[in-house]
Amino acid sequence: MSSSTTTQTTQSDVVRNVERQNRVFNLYMSVYGGQAYHTAEQQGWVYDMISRDPELCRTTLIYPSENENSMWGRAGAVPSYGMDVKITEVLMYPTPVYWGKARDDMFDWAAVGRGFGYNERRATRMPDELRDTVQYAIVGRVRVKAHGDVEEHDSHVIHTEGVNLESVETPAFKSVVGIVRGGGVTRAKSEILADYYERHRQVLKLIIEAAASQVDFGAGETAFIQAPMIGAGCFLRGVTELGLDVGEFLQQQVFAMISVLNMAPPEYKFVYKLCIFNTAEFSNDIVAEYQRLAADDYRFELGMDKSGGNVLANVPRGNYRQKVFVVNAGDAHSFIGNGMKHERSVEGFVVANAQGYNPQWQNTSFLHNAYFNPDIFTPEKAALSGRQVWKATMEW
Repeated sequence: MSSSTTTQTTQSDVVRNVERQNRVFNLYMSVYGGQAYHTAEQQGWVYDMISRDPELCRTTLIYPSENENSMWGRAGAVPSYGMDVKITEVLMYPTPVYWGKARDDMFDWAAVGRGFGYNERRATRMPDELRDTVQYAIVGRVRVKAHGDVEEHDSHVIHTEGVNLESVETPAFKSVVGIVRGGGVTRAKSEILADYYERHRQVLKLIIEAAASQVDFGAGETAFIQAPMIGAGCFLRGVTELGLDVGEFLQQQVFAMISVLNMAPPEYKFVYKLCIFNTAEFSNDIVAEYQRLAADDYRFELGMDKSGGNVLANVPRGNYRQKVFVVNAGDAHSFIGNGMKHERSVEGFVVANAQGYNPQWQNTSFLHNAYFNPDIFTPEKAALSGRQVWKATMEW
């Protein structure tokens, strides 16, 4: 085949891929009933970016290496719920908007069926107890919209989920704390805190490994991670309701942060900036521990309150040797973006500029939803074509 024919074929593939991604974008928007972003102008800009830069739909999924021995385990055509099957199920059949339960009033199941070929029954087939065992992060490049004196530029977003102890009914609560009987818990406090520590540490490790997967440390590149307080706030509400000490769980978060900073491979050249938007929500002791950590460890920075604690403010840019990653604390039950313009959480602010609070960091991270990148459903097939779309964490 001549080089000109090869070039034409490649260009045709790109055009077909862009056309497909445009259709997928419109299908997602139809599920939300039309405008999902804070403004129609932002929504149109994201749509246009697909044609300008279709690689924005490329993502990498990071999963814990500890789960590899339970992966790739299918018994014929019957799912055996190996870890790969569970991850694929979660990716393929999300509930578009999930706030502790499906918010059917905020999206259209019929549009989900027309666009993506599944219904509510299929989305809820996997028991929550199994879904709760799935941990992963998705990372990809984004474009950040020009605003004021800041030009349009590249950055990255990492999507993952904290340990959800929002109520005594969440699967994570039942797993970590234990089934509540007669107003108490079924596990010893030491066991509860040890399990919580391990799960939160895994979240932090996934974030660092997701950043590392996109950075060429050997070529002198570094990573800057800007993250909110994942797993705090409303995600600890169930602990409060049961009369447990929230401070002890937050202390485990501090211990987990210290552990990943100490144990991360030395070749990982990164800085992890933790953003606490409202320090008044936390005890002085917890804030002081993070302040000491920032003073003692060059890999850790702390931003506090509105001036420094907004995860979407003062995001670094312009250093070609530094790749920057904003962390979206999402929900694996839902689309990336969840309630979008109605989502008054980090996820809504990051993905859709919910409430219009953060015009300075409008971006294309909605394009990280799984159906934009079908390779993510078939990682074995993609690997045969030289595309690694799933990657295990290193062991540390």
